[in-house]
Formats: sequence, structure tokens, C-alpha cells
Amino acid sequence: MMHASVEAVLNGLNVAVFMVDRDHRILFRNAASGQLFGVGLRGRKLDDFISSKKCLKAVNRVLTGEAEVRVDIKLQLVVPTSFSVTVVRMNPDVPQAEAKAIVSLEDVSHIREAEQMRSDFVANVSHELRSPLTALYGFIETLQGPAKDDANARERFLGLMEAEAQRMARLIDDLLSLSKLQAAERVAPDELVAIGPVLRRVIASLEPITEREKCAVVLELDEALPLVHGDLDELTQVFSNLIENAAKYGRAGTDVTVKAWMDATHLHVCVADQGEGIAPKHITRLTERFYRIDKGRSRSKGGTGLGLAIVKHILMRHRGTLEITSEPGVGSKFCVVLPVAVLENM
Repeated sequence: MMHASVEAVLNGLNVAVFMVDRDHRILFRNAASGQLFGVGLRGRKLDDFISSKKCLKAVNRVLTGEAEVRVDIKLQLVVPTSFSVTVVRMNPDVPQAEAKAIVSLEDVSHIREAEQMRSDFVANVSHELRSPLTALYGFIETLQGPAKDDANARERFLGLMEAEAQRMARLIDDLLSLSKLQAAERVAPDELVAIGPVLRRVIASLEPITEREKCAVVLELDEALPLVHGDLDELTQVFSNLIENAAKYGRAGTDVTVKAWMDATHLHVCVADQGEGIAPKHITRLTERFYRIDKGRSRSKGGTGLGLAIVKHILMRHRGTLEITSEPGVGSKFCVVLPVAVLENM
């Protein structure tokens, strides 16, 4: 059948491998195939558990003369799973009635998902950039035509054009930030950062926004908060995004509360608003790029749809997490959890 050393090699692969005869009956299967499709497969027919006609046709093509065939298929296992299938002929010199084929199925779901995410991301970016560009073209056309000699209209349209141009600039800045973060995600920062001063600076810098939104930020810090390993600019961006969002989406006249405390191993910073709250179905998707609960309101507030995605990637680099809880009608809480820096004894 098959040499023991060859079997050992095939059993060491994390790709499902089968050897089948002219009738698709399994003569050999490796260990990885059992993990995917279950044990007790030897002697059964490949057709019994692989429903893809494309795959079975590829096997037939090889068994009737072709040396090698490659196809991509999707099977419904525990979850839908994409496979790259390679079928090759064994001992091609034997008669077709004695032909055998090796069938390997490599799980490529992660690659297909990444490709789909990249495609969706490009489509979203194109859409987000096209909207302000379309508006700008419309305003320019109006200023060159009907409103050319209307001073009031010209003033109003130039203001709208400036707002759309600023929106495009924010979007491009956020895209560049996200790209930079993803490139550096695997390298944890090693500077020591004190969170208290960071929070105070962020709150002070957001005063024009909190005054415009008619809210106040209440800061509650535990004494002697520990240092964390971090990048000062990136952590400033995290808390600036979270506190600005809380100010914009909370109810006018209510407080935004920022609390910081520690447990044995982690520093916690929670930003809570008293807004409309978020329905549970949205919470798990809030950190997706361009995901918005209310697109119109988000754009009117100057959002790009990338703020929480940036927060997520910064925290991944810092080996931290973002925990989101919300109660509709009461408010939302965004909690950053960061590991405390372990300082060596001097």
C-alpha cells in the first residue's frame, strides 16, 4: 500500500490527505483528515462526506489520465470552510482500472476571509471618500454657475466645501494612523507612561468640544496609579477618542465620567456617558472599520467610522483590551484595561 516512512510524513502534515482508488474508495487517510472529517474513514468513499461536485470531478479527471488538478471548494463543516484541493495521480503508468489518486485539502479559510476583509475595506474607503468628493464637485459646479455672482451663496457654499475637505483630511489621517498601527502591532511599546497626566491633558484639550456639547468631564483617579508600558502619543489618542465620543453622544447637560483604578495586575480606565445607550446587537461590531450605528448622526458629528478601530489596534499593540457595556436609555461605558508595568529592582 504505502511505505511506513511516507505514512509518517503524511501524518505529520496539518493538511488533510487521502489516497483513493478508481471508485473513490479511501485506501489511506492521514491524521489531519480525521480531525476535520472524523475517524473511521478508511474503506468509505470520498463522495460520502465531500459534497463538492467540483472536487469529485477533479478526482475523476486525474483518475482518467490528467497528472494534476487544483480546485477551490467550500464545505459546510462545523462552520463553512474554504479548501484549496490538489489531486495528483499515483503511478501514472498503471492501467486506469488500477489508478489511484492522492487528494489533499488545505484549509484556506483565513486567507479567503482576509481577502474579503481587504476587498470590503477598499470598497468602504472608496465610498467614504466619494461622498465628500461628490459634494465638493456639486458645490464647485454651483459656484461656477448659478451662484457665481451671489455673495451670500458663495459664503455658504465655501463653508460647506471647507467642512467636506476637513472631513476628507480626517479620514485620510485616520487611514494612515490605522495602517501605521497595523504595521507595528506585533511590537509592544516599552516606554513607561503615567496615565493620570495623560488623562488630564486630554480632558483639557477637549474643552472646546465639551463646551460646545454642553457637558462636563468628571475625572476620578485612584492615588498612586502604577505606570504602564506604552506609547504616549498612542495612549493619548485612545483616551481622546473615547472621551470625545462620550461628549458627542451623551445627552447635553450631563457629565462624562472618567475613572481610573488598578487591581493586582491591570490598570483600568473607564469612560462613561449618559447618552441613549447602545443596543446589544451593535456592541460586538463597534470596533469594526466604518461600522456606524447611525451613519447620518456620526457624519454630522465629524466621525470617520475609524475611531474605535484605531483604539482597538492601539490596545492590541499595548497588550490591552477594550470592554464595552451599555444600557439603552441610561448610557454607555468604554473601559480600557492595560497590564501594569513590572519594574525590575534597581
